[in-house]
Amino acid sequence: MGPFMTWMLVLDIVTALAAALAAGLLCERIGISSIAGYLLAGLIVGPGALKLIEGGAEISLLAEIGVALLLFTIGLEFSWRQMRALGSRTLFAGLLSIVLITLVTAGVALGFGLTFAGAISVGAVLSLGSTAVVLRILRDRAELDHVHGRRALGVLLLQDAALVPLVLLVTFLSQNTGSVAKEVGKAVINTGVLTLGLVGFVSFVVPRILDEKAVARNRELVILLGITTCVGATWAAHDLKLSPALGAFVAGMLLADNRFADQLRADVMPLRTLFVTLFFVSVGLLADLQWIGAHLGWVLLASVAVIVGKILITHISLRAFLPGIVDSLATAIALAQVGEFSFVLAGIARTGGSISEPVFQGVVAVSLVTLLIAPFMVPRAPKLARSVAKRLMPLRALAKREREQQATMRLSGHILVIGYGESGEAAVKVLRELGHRPVVLDMGPREVTKAEQCGHPSFIGDARSADILEHVHLSEALGVIVSIPDFGASRVVVGQCKRLAPHVPVIARARYHQFATELDVAGADIVADEEILVGAALAHRLAAQLPEVKPEPKTEAAS
Repeated sequence: MGPFMTWMLVLDIVTALAAALAAGLLCERIGISSIAGYLLAGLIVGPGALKLIEGGAEISLLAEIGVALLLFTIGLEFSWRQMRALGSRTLFAGLLSIVLITLVTAGVALGFGLTFAGAISVGAVLSLGSTAVVLRILRDRAELDHVHGRRALGVLLLQDAALVPLVLLVTFLSQNTGSVAKEVGKAVINTGVLTLGLVGFVSFVVPRILDEKAVARNRELVILLGITTCVGATWAAHDLKLSPALGAFVAGMLLADNRFADQLRADVMPLRTLFVTLFFVSVGLLADLQWIGAHLGWVLLASVAVIVGKILITHISLRAFLPGIVDSLATAIALAQVGEFSFVLAGIARTGGSISEPVFQGVVAVSLVTLLIAPFMVPRAPKLARSVAKRLMPLRALAKREREQQATMRLSGHILVIGYGESGEAAVKVLRELGHRPVVLDMGPREVTKAEQCGHPSFIGDARSADILEHVHLSEALGVIVSIPDFGASRVVVGQCKRLAPHVPVIARARYHQFATELDVAGADIVADEEILVGAALAHRLAAQLPEVKPEPKTEAAS
């Protein structure tokens, strides 16, 4: 690239950012997410409208830089620990939704004459939602702690993790060589080499650099380290004939699990605004407004079909594993767009030849429409879900479910009592007398009904499930009492509580002395050993019935 082209690229970037500033400011002023403004800015200044930014090479380069930087910052926010804490049922529901959306879309695409490789590629493209859009809206509205917010977070995290296998899948399907097995093997080996190289760099080189005193004095060095890692991983992936965005995302994920991740994330995150803006503007630049105008009817029809289809399939997937029709519908509505990762997959499929240019433009157009609608749908997801639920279930059952949800939303500073047998009931009674707020969690409907009749907030659920513990706001509890007679269940519950909320003290009941040590090892802060407590109580009660025994006077030793 000569000097003239270099400065033209700089001008394109300045033009893109200035347009994004103006459009984003306008959208925020009228109450719309600024991301919609960034997309519109790309459409307006691109070759399809004002033509302030022209040239396919420059547009492709902007898009590639933008998506690599965006995926790196998203990778930095990715956490395997956070993903595990969301619970297996949420993750299974998310996985099922990806598979079903891919297969259903592929079936429809085959009916329209696409090849098998093209149909599967389009299905993979449409299966992902927008992490950047949805999480930003939920975070701004303080809804990430709501039930539908936590579920949306879980599904989006799974979709982020699924990017790696989906990129490999679309790459394999796009191979035009005769020996697919050879290409697949090469891609798998290259992916392994890239991952091992990044693991080695992040595990051994990054900590040594961050341990340097000079880094502690100059925080700019941390930012340079993050950007160098991102760009280096992007180049390495490209050199290994893999998606450059894949390299950036993997680098971010590995850095997220580093013990210096919080410091690195805090120093690099200010650049996220630039990365997000550049990416979404570049997406708008990819769209061909003339093509969209010529096929506007089909684009709008396909967009509606994608939104409705994703809502139905995601809702079915969530309901297969998780309770609550309103929460599942709200989550599905919040995830009813085509996300930023989809442009990565669509670009790979177009480059490899598995989808044609018209199909690519159609996918981009539909994705843009769904992303532009998302800022209107995500904030209204709970309200829309209730409206639909009223037509799908009796109003009395829906009202009961709403009362339970409102109760969990207000939970904070409570004491969670798991198991409402005789010992649990006694513990709740004492806690109420001491002025605390006990919340009962039990698997038995009779026990829960009994607790409700006594005026205690109560929920039916298995405390061994992370989703159930999240539902009753374990992380915001003052403490936990595990009053389950079954030792095996108690041990699992104690471990789950300490894994999800290590800061919350847990006291567990051990029916027999031999189990006390294992509950202590599982993480219980205090173990109530019934055999020792019963023995002490027996002695005290018997002593209360006996005449007072005067202690024998001490005799002085003879001199």
